[in-house]
Amino acid sequence: MAIKDIEMFKGFSNLELAKLLGKLEKIEMPVGSSLFEQGEFGDSMYLIKTGKIELFSKTQEGTHQSLAFLYEGDTLGEMALLTDEPRSATAVAAVDSVLYHIDRETFDRLIVEQGQISAYFIRLLSQRLVMTNERLQASKEAKAHWLEKELEQLPKPLVKFLFWLACLPRVNDALITYAFQFDFDENVKAYPILQQFIHIDDTKAPWLQLRAEFAQELRNIFPRHYAYVDQQAWAEEAAAFYEAQEEWSSVVDIYASRGEWGRVLDVVERAEGALPESDPRLQEIGHALRRCPEALLVESYEILMFYVRYCVEHAPEAGLSVIEATLDKQGAVYAAQQLVTIYEWGADLCHKLERKQLALEYLQLAEATALSQSGSSQPQRSEERIYGLAKQMLARRKSQLLAEKAGRLGQRSRLLGFAAVILAVLSMLGFHYVEPVAGLSRHGMDFIGIGLAAVILWIVNIMPDYIVALGMVMLWVLGGLVEPQVALSGFASPTWLYMIFIMAMSAVITKSGFLYRFSLHALKRFPSHYRGQLWGIVAGGIILNPMIPSSSAKVSLGVPIAQTLSESMGFGARSHGAAGLGLAAMIFYGFTAPFVLTGSYTNVLAYGLVALSAPISWVQWFFYALPGFLIFSGVLLAILFMMFRNTSAAKPISSEVLNEQLRLLGPLSREERIAVSTVLGCIIMMVLQPLHGIDSAWIMLVGFAVLVISGVLDRPTMASGIDWTFLLFLGVAFSFSAATNELGLVEALSAFLGEHMGIFISSPYYFLAAVIVLSFVVTLIVRDDPAVILLVTALLPLAQKVGIHPWILVFVVLLSTDPFFFAYQSPTYLTAYYSSEGKSFSHRQGQKIALGYGLAVLLLAIVCVPYWKWLGLIQ
Repeated sequence: MAIKDIEMFKGFSNLELAKLLGKLEKIEMPVGSSLFEQGEFGDSMYLIKTGKIELFSKTQEGTHQSLAFLYEGDTLGEMALLTDEPRSATAVAAVDSVLYHIDRETFDRLIVEQGQISAYFIRLLSQRLVMTNERLQASKEAKAHWLEKELEQLPKPLVKFLFWLACLPRVNDALITYAFQFDFDENVKAYPILQQFIHIDDTKAPWLQLRAEFAQELRNIFPRHYAYVDQQAWAEEAAAFYEAQEEWSSVVDIYASRGEWGRVLDVVERAEGALPESDPRLQEIGHALRRCPEALLVESYEILMFYVRYCVEHAPEAGLSVIEATLDKQGAVYAAQQLVTIYEWGADLCHKLERKQLALEYLQLAEATALSQSGSSQPQRSEERIYGLAKQMLARRKSQLLAEKAGRLGQRSRLLGFAAVILAVLSMLGFHYVEPVAGLSRHGMDFIGIGLAAVILWIVNIMPDYIVALGMVMLWVLGGLVEPQVALSGFASPTWLYMIFIMAMSAVITKSGFLYRFSLHALKRFPSHYRGQLWGIVAGGIILNPMIPSSSAKVSLGVPIAQTLSESMGFGARSHGAAGLGLAAMIFYGFTAPFVLTGSYTNVLAYGLVALSAPISWVQWFFYALPGFLIFSGVLLAILFMMFRNTSAAKPISSEVLNEQLRLLGPLSREERIAVSTVLGCIIMMVLQPLHGIDSAWIMLVGFAVLVISGVLDRPTMASGIDWTFLLFLGVAFSFSAATNELGLVEALSAFLGEHMGIFISSPYYFLAAVIVLSFVVTLIVRDDPAVILLVTALLPLAQKVGIHPWILVFVVLLSTDPFFFAYQSPTYLTAYYSSEGKSFSHRQGQKIALGYGLAVLLLAIVCVPYWKWLGLIQ
């Protein structure tokens, strides 16, 4: 049996199944072997892939009594995980069998992350509880004998009446009169023994039902007195009677008690149209539907709508569960507009349960799906893909939010925000009224004051970076510092357009699923032991680096894959094995971005500040950085191997597991083929740029057009996959460079630094070492893109005096502005840490690698100076 056919995993996507499969251990059991013994402590459960398992219990005499047989797709051992109690039975292989082993950590994660898993166990435990009760009741022969004796005291019509009651959930006087033509109250007076059997519910009407303790007993002995066809006939007769009376809730109860859920749902549709919304019987019908399998409830949008409306008022937990079940299989059922409504219901239920963050996430999904519906030019597009895109976008946002929260210097507060605004205003006023220095003009002083105010607001982070940047541009223009065309010149540069195109390609590649597929192929081609898989991670990160221009996106892929590998090898959370693989993935998926032009958006941003004066191609960037990459990789790999030496896996990675994961992903989809071929084509064209001379921006424009025309890049992906707010910030950053040139700040700053920092311009070694140390210090306060802009802009004049090519300055600043000596310094590090929920490595382990990272950056900069001199990059 394939893993996707196992009931427990119904509703999982192929990608989710592929990731899960890497965490499961496959074990083989020859016939007669014991899986576990009754009374043992249990910390795992099992799924039967093939074969048959028999369960035994020990009797008081010490013998074994067979309880049940379990077959392909069944689960066993989960009770020990759910209750922390010893094994309640012994499990033995009745034939040669193959099972999947699920440990407690994987089990707990499934329960938390997959709502349908919780629902599966609720149903499973409920079914087993019912079966256990039935067996217990059946074993009480003494009680059954007593019941037979009691029935002998009643005339046959009343005996038939009691068996009739046992077949129905409840009845009223009208039905009794219709079916038996006698008065119930008179019979109770004549035979008081009836009172012990019957419960009367007269809250709204005189409803009768058998007491629970007798109903099952009567059903157990029913075959001794009547045929099963009688039971069915009585139920059909009662249902027809209630339907004629429009007692819809009673009809629902009868069919629900018999498990005839298809007929129940038919009745619900009729009842909803016949009864006013305020009718209390609709609430009774909703209560009955809580027993209906979720798989049936989600097949009809009308039924789902009725049930969720009931749950919002009376059972929000149950409603949220069915919403999650709906979304797991919605691709085959609902249209996009219906999905929007379902997400909104999910938000309402979460709000009712005071799960405000989850409610917000559902609203974001609703917004993304509505956008998909309104903007899609492809009616044939599957709804499953719409949902997959929205879910992926949500996962990325959650990861970013965790990283952003951890990256703050302190908690935001009104007082801190107020103080930052006051300082920003004082900065602008101070520089406006102070006499110009260092040969600066009045406008130059105002420009510095506005820039310093922006830095203060970026540090405190009380508003988005792009809002601060746009405010800065507004003050330039309103203050008459530069003309509007200069202030907004960054938005007209080819590099800014290049960023739009590369972001679009990144979004397409990321959502296509190709990255995960490629990583599996890379791991499959390396040895299955710990070091072999570590080299596989390194190779995968290096090859993917130029394809995805986002360090955060790459580590969000690489570190979870490393965590899955470590779990498959039997490594515990934050163990040497888990940390070695996780930190290798973090370094080679995320921190190698500066070594290729297309490795990160920030690369393009940083070099866009100086590109007009010294343009370089993709190939030039690669060859300039290649020796540095070899030094960087060698140092960090050596540190990783030293830190986690003598690490060996409890069990090697099974090639069969990797093959099964790839099989679940299936062949390359059309979207994957077009996306990958387009991106590779663009990279090849950029590599060949010295031959054809076409600018990278126009190469990427052609690739962008191919993706749009083919339909792979659609409007929803454009809206959600491209960071438009970052592009606003980027346009201002490029304009910043033009404005400084316009105001003569570059010349003034160059002269000032040349006079006061002579020691650093005496040697490129001193200069680069100073840049690295200064960058490390600056990132303690200013991080990410603002730090890069400030350092490149401020240090470029000094680099020119030293005779250092702008690329070297940009390259060294890029490497030096993402240290993680302290966790909050690096967005890439935080994304890597939270993408594995902190289970891959600890902050202490990360700090040790951070020291190695700092050493590697310093060493490569110093060692590469002769190489860069040879290339003519240092005069």
